[in-house]
Amino acid sequence: MRYLFPFFLLVSFCSTAQGVTVMDFVQVKEGRRAEAVYFYENNWKVYRDIALKKGFILSYRLEEVVADSAAGFNLVLITEYRDSVFYHNSETNFREILSTARPNGPLLLNKLQPADFRTNLFVTITRNLFRSYPASYTTENPGHLEYP
Repeated sequence: MRYLFPFFLLVSFCSTAQGVTVMDFVQVKEGRRAEAVYFYENNWKVYRDIALKKGFILSYRLEEVVADSAAGFNLVLITEYRDSVFYHNSETNFREILSTARPNGPLLLNKLQPADFRTNLFVTITRNLFRSYPASYTTENPGHLEYP
């Protein structure tokens, strides 16, 4: 019996999924903030709203760097996956979403292509060790949306 406790502890530990977060750091080209925000709001956000509803992702955020930051980037796009399985399937899942949501390609402001208004500097992938959730988090609201 004393050998079963470590076994159950190991099984419990291994079955606990660790979230995976992908952060894209983007530099917006001078004078092109409107095009960048339009692009992310009308494409990136739309794709993630669909992925959220389908359960492919846990949450997403688009953060803008404050003016006093010395960073070489302006935007941080954050997508959180439930675990590494969902992360590894993200390419396939998002390919399906993109082909359905925007079969003719992304919506663009002033017909500028993404390379004309932004530069993707680097991507960081992190593994969640622990975290807190907002009070509004439930399985019905996995994107942690705060409701009034």
